[in-house]
Amino acid sequence: MNELLQEIKLLPAVIGSTIHINGKKEIFSDLPKVFQAKSADIGRSMERLFKLKQARDISFIEVKFDESVMLIRPVDQESSLITICESGVNFPLVNMTASMLTSELKNAVDTARKGAGTKPEAQTPPVTKATPGADVNTIIHSGPLAPTMKKMANALALSIGPISEMVLTDTVKAWANSGPAETGRIPELVEMLCREIDDNGLEKEFLEQIS
Repeated sequence: MNELLQEIKLLPAVIGSTIHINGKKEIFSDLPKVFQAKSADIGRSMERLFKLKQARDISFIEVKFDESVMLIRPVDQESSLITICESGVNFPLVNMTASMLTSELKNAVDTARKGAGTKPEAQTPPVTKATPGADVNTIIHSGPLAPTMKKMANALALSIGPISEMVLTDTVKAWANSGPAETGRIPELVEMLCREIDDNGLEKEFLEQIS
């Protein structure tokens, strides 16, 4: 499975891919860690979509963001390939490559369903709930830290694309839960965001954007 995903990742402007298999908890992905939990959520959404009779003839879905593109295509009726790319990606090339790999991906998915060739399930960090009174929406959008949060949001969007808003919201929740939301704790928030990104290249890009 990983070798097939690597073939797609080698294409210019491709960040990585993941395979979502309905009912399987194992994560098959070569995406940076920060994308994995979010791509699992996307996979479950696609699972519901592809079950609809009207959606059975869909060959792929393209979702465009300001700085990135997400390409989703069914492998079979019970699994999907999710590829995250930079905005300048050569879409026909990615789509053609994924199409050429469809037969091998189906075989790999069948093997995974039988329990062979899988890897241990990646541990998803527990969701941290903000303490009462910690209005995350206000902290990010309209509080005294809003200008700083906007800068971080823009930097995250450039670095990790479509999941940046979810990552920022979840991390600010955890940050606000652990102490007062004030300027003096911003370095702590930056450190938490870097841990979420968990990729040296993307982390460096993020830090350059907010410096």
